[in-house]
Amino acid sequence: MPILASSPDATTSQPERIRAALLLAIEGGTLQPGDAVDEKELADRFGVSRTPVREALLTLAAQHLVRIVPRSGIHVHAPAASELVGMLEALSETEAVVARLCALRMDPTQRERMQRLADATREAAAQGDRLAYEAANDLFHEALYEGCGNEIVVEQVRQLRLRLAAFRRRVRDQPGRLQSSAAEHDVVVAGIVDSDAERASQAMREHIVAKGRAFADLLWAPASGAAATARR
Repeated sequence: MPILASSPDATTSQPERIRAALLLAIEGGTLQPGDAVDEKELADRFGVSRTPVREALLTLAAQHLVRIVPRSGIHVHAPAASELVGMLEALSETEAVVARLCALRMDPTQRERMQRLADATREAAAQGDRLAYEAANDLFHEALYEGCGNEIVVEQVRQLRLRLAAFRRRVRDQPGRLQSSAAEHDVVVAGIVDSDAERASQAMREHIVAKGRAFADLLWAPASGAAATARR
């Protein structure tokens, strides 16, 4: 379990330091859904007793990011298909609210920055530069979260995006997905720039739904291929 122990910080509690490191590993893909989490190894790595490790893991379990099963072990939560669908539906609606509020509330400076970041995602996608795309995409969404002016909604969106991190990475691996995602951003931006709240929210909703369709294609492709082979 390659998780780096962060440097001690007098203002950060031990459980919070461990939780933050695990969050980073889950979001970055170092820990994948289904991977085992070794409590003793974490304690040794961070130079602490098992108590703060357990506190951190209990917090992550409450966030549905790890699964603790007595006498079976601790694993990164691997959502079932029905859970993925539910999270995508929730994300599409909450992100749509973000886009709607941005269309109503963003000031000219915020809109200009959002446009520049959308341009950056398009340029990175055109070059097939996934790392540059992901960096620009993160900044683009952060600009939306800042511009919407509603921390309650943003908190829900962040939690859903974290729970869907592994899913989102797999979707981006599909050929052409970076380019189509960047094009979807442009439609969202156009609605926000024109202060058209309904158009912006619908464009964002369709952007998230498109990710869901892309993931469904990813899941069904191997099965379809196997079925076709069996019919030959």
